[in-house]
Amino acid sequence: MNFEVNIRPVSPKDADQYLYLRAESEVEYPEYVGPSVEKELLAGTEGVAELLTSYPAQGTLIVGAFYKEELVGVIATSRRLSPKIRHRAFIWGMYIVKKYRKYNLGASLLKYSLTSAINSSEVNIVWLQVTTTNIPAISFYKKYGFSIYGTEQQALYAAGKFHDVHYMEYVIEK
Repeated sequence: MNFEVNIRPVSPKDADQYLYLRAESEVEYPEYVGPSVEKELLAGTEGVAELLTSYPAQGTLIVGAFYKEELVGVIATSRRLSPKIRHRAFIWGMYIVKKYRKYNLGASLLKYSLTSAINSSEVNIVWLQVTTTNIPAISFYKKYGFSIYGTEQQALYAAGKFHDVHYMEYVIEK
């Protein structure tokens, strides 16, 4: 099978597909999905289109993997605009539709996000949090140069229980 995807920023015209993926990720992995999903799900398609319009000015980049115009994967990265912390970008979400996981889309999305950070003159650390039980994700991020720098107990409450998280970072040498 010839499998070509287009990796590009998600735009307001993709709002319905993006919202569907966010809802799907919350159902499949409630313990892995950050708190912003609630805000997006409550906003509906029109509200999500507005959020997608406003995200870049807030320092947020939502990137999608599109197969034949279908959004099949997404990664979300934000950085605060405050001068004291704008050197740090935060990956706050990644999700790939189950039937497309075998095509290495996570790597493509992560590389796009890291390249954007590397090309920024201000960002020198990309960080994320991952539940300590998500061994495949921890291994994945380590493969791409992330290292664990801390662990927080009971950081998330989802799916009826508390979850510990590792903090991982990728340091950009400039």
